[in-house]
Amino acid sequence: MNAAKKSAAPNMGGVTDDWARTQAAKKRAEEEARRRAAGGGQAENDDQEEKPLRAPRAVGRSRGGRRPPPAAADAVPTTVRFDPEEAAELDFFVLELRDDAARRNLDKAEVIREALRLVREDPATKNKLIKRLR
Repeated sequence: MNAAKKSAAPNMGGVTDDWARTQAAKKRAEEEARRRAAGGGQAENDDQEEKPLRAPRAVGRSRGGRRPPPAAADAVPTTVRFDPEEAAELDFFVLELRDDAARRNLDKAEVIREALRLVREDPATKNKLIKRLR
């Protein structure tokens, strides 16, 4: 018991000015938010390195002029079954298409809809599909 009473207090020297640093950081964040709201935050970003960007997307061409997919309430569900290996390949293929098309979002249903539209619109593609299905 006596040994416990004689132990030295922990060294708190590194945390003496934590409160002041926290308050200063909070004040800087508030000032920066006010500057951004007033439109003055752009100057801080000018001295940062610019990252290479993807080519800018044309306005209104994200779906190639096609109508958007139906809303969930209006959609007719269709099931397409794949074995696990095909499903993994399809996932990677959709991700690759999304990157190549510079799209932020692209789901499998949209890819399948567009592939079927291509087959319906192009007789050569339709004939290739018929040969594969025989």
